[in-house]
This record gives sequence, structure tokens and C-alpha cells, in this order.
Amino acid sequence: MLNFLKPGFSFVPNMEQRVFLGTGVFVGIVLLVGWIALNEPGRMQVFTQTYHARSVENGADIFMNNCATCHGTDAKGITGRAPALDNPMLFLSENPGKVAQSKLDDLTTQQQQLQTIVDDLKKLPDDQKKYDALTDDQKKAADGLALKKEIDDFKSATKGYQLDDVTKQLDDVNTKIQDAQTTLKKYTDQGWETNRDVRLKEVAWNGSLHDYIYSTVSSGRPVSATYWPGAMPAWAQSAGGQLRPDQVEDVTQYVLNFQDQAVTLVPSQVNQQFKNPALLAAKPAGDKPVGASFDYKKFAADFVGGKATDSAGKPITADPAHGQALYTGSLGCAGCHGGTAPVCPPVAGTYTRVVNVRMNLDQPKWASPEEYIIESILKPSAYVVPGYNNGVMPQTFATQLTRQDLIDITAYLQTQK
Repeated sequence: MLNFLKPGFSFVPNMEQRVFLGTGVFVGIVLLVGWIALNEPGRMQVFTQTYHARSVENGADIFMNNCATCHGTDAKGITGRAPALDNPMLFLSENPGKVAQSKLDDLTTQQQQLQTIVDDLKKLPDDQKKYDALTDDQKKAADGLALKKEIDDFKSATKGYQLDDVTKQLDDVNTKIQDAQTTLKKYTDQGWETNRDVRLKEVAWNGSLHDYIYSTVSSGRPVSATYWPGAMPAWAQSAGGQLRPDQVEDVTQYVLNFQDQAVTLVPSQVNQQFKNPALLAAKPAGDKPVGASFDYKKFAADFVGGKATDSAGKPITADPAHGQALYTGSLGCAGCHGGTAPVCPPVAGTYTRVVNVRMNLDQPKWASPEEYIIESILKPSAYVVPGYNNGVMPQTFATQLTRQDLIDITAYLQTQK
């Protein structure tokens, strides 16, 4: 029988065995640590990706429940209500339309400069001959002196230039201009505005895109009420909203997740661009919103009787096409009243429902369908259609719409039968 199996056997390694054993343990530990070190970055990467994916998923849920009613379920914006976030203007570093316009402007400047030099070089010999043909007295006269100054100016401006070389440069620039015009047309056809910067430049934001989105979600945009139906609210609890910091971060990550797709889009593929208050045209003098105290009942009666006038007392002619443009475009009405599942009464059949249902209530309070429509626009909480929620429709149209606007929108809705 082997000795180490006998009862009472005790193995005591000698020094050489101890060294060997210790060396083996040390090497094993080194290999284990090395293996961990080699695999840790990969493990952390997987962990980070999983954490990020979970954050994006959480942000998507929050967005759909709180933000989609204004920015759209596809985040491409609702016309007249709020801008697209799945938007190249948010993620690109430059507006390609503006870059193309700038390039064309630079080439046009070069063209003008070269053309001036060519014209001067062509005119200089004729002027010189004309001057040389003058008598001494004629050269001293006012016309002769003016011609001499013109020649001297031409020589100074064209010094160092040869007509053939400049003509060739001009031809090259003309070719480049044609190419630049083709490129610019491609971008303008895609909806790129040539006078605007991308969003972060437009708002003079010097930080990161992440911080811009996080800040906007957290604190909102109170000033946006001046150019949108309502202000962008503050969502962070620290600013009076309902979202925790981690939830604000989740929404931010969800929006940032649009980047790969957004940079492949063109403006015509989104529903609503950002608005720049600095570029919003002021209303013409006298073309003022009706205001909160506007007597809309009398105005509606005048409209029905064909006697409606603007604020200056001039008769108003209804323009249903303009009303449709306001409804489906700048005011964003179709964003809530349109589609297959509208969150407000659908636009289709509006006038028929007003005539057959609203005007036949037990105690109708409107003198005409037109009065009902105008009241619904200016004072949407005065009557809320059963089955729909109060407070969804903006309450600020009286501060946005003129008398002409009201007439045109009402005329458009009269076509919805």
C-alpha cells in the first residue's frame, strides 16, 4: 500500500517542493488576473450596452406617454404644434443647404471680380488709343483728365493680370457656378433652408448635444409660447415637473438614439422643423390678433350676414384655401383633429356635425354654426364635446389669429360636410 494511504501518514514538503508549489500558485494567480484584465473591457462593454439599451427603452415609454402628443409618435413633429426630434437639423454639424448657398455666393463674388478685371483689360487699349489721339489742350481739359484717371485706375486694378489667363479663370468659375447651382437646387428641393444654421448653432449652444437635450427636457422652453401654440413645459422634478433625473436622462438617451437615422433624412421627410424666433416675420401693422376681449358673437353674425370687416373696417373676403393652410399647416390643428384616431373631434364632417348635432342640443347657445366654430377656436373650454377631454386644445388662439384668419378657417371648416 502507498505510504500516503496509511493511517497517520503526514506529508511535509521539503524546501524544494515548497518553492515549486509557491511558484505554481503565483503563476496561477498571475494568469487569472491577466485573464480577468483581458476580458474586463469586453464585460464592461456588454454591461454598458445593456444599460444603455434599457435606458433607451425606458425613455421610449416616457416619450410616448408624455411627449408624442406634441412631437408625434414617430418623433417627426406635428405641424404647427412642435418640431421634429428625429431631425437632421438637430444632429448634423452643418446645414448642407446653407453650405451650398455659401459656396455659390463665394463663386459668384469671384465671378464678379474676374469679370470686372476682364472688362477692364479689354477696355484699357481702346481708352489708351482714345487718350493718345487727344491734343495737349484736350488732355488738360476736364474730359481728358477724367479719361487719364480712368486709364490709371484700370492699370492699377489690372496690374499683373493677363487677359488670356483671367479669361480662363473666369470660364472655370462659370463652370463651377453651374455645378454649385445644380447642387443647391438638389438641397432646396429636399427642403433645406439656405438661410438657417443647424439647431445648436441657431440657439448659440456651446455645449454637447446631450446637455442641450437634457437641459431642454429638464427646464422646458417658456419662451416657445410666443411662436408655438403652447410653451415647452419643464419635465424635471427639480423644475416643477414629474420626471426624476434618471428619467430625464432616459428621455435624453431615447432622443439621441435617433442620430443614425436622422442624419440620413432630409427636411421634407419630417413634418415640422424647429422655429427660430429671430427669423419669424412680424405681423404687418394693423394686422393684429383679435385678443381675449374680442366680441366673437357679433363678428360671427356679421360673417353670416356678409358684413364681416377687418380691424380697419374693410370688408373681409373668405379664403378657404388659406384657412386650410392654417388648419393643416402653421396652426397644427390637423395634428389632433386628423388621422385615423384623432385625439379631438375629427375634421371630416365637422360642419355637418355642427349643424345636425350641436345646433340641435336641448338648449343650443349659438346663433349659428359659424358662431359655434369661432367660439370653439377662441374659447375651446366653453363647450367640450362629450367623450373628449378639456384642456387639450390650445387656449391661446385669440392672441395668434386675426379676423381674416378666423373667417378663412371657418370657411374651410364649412367645406367639411
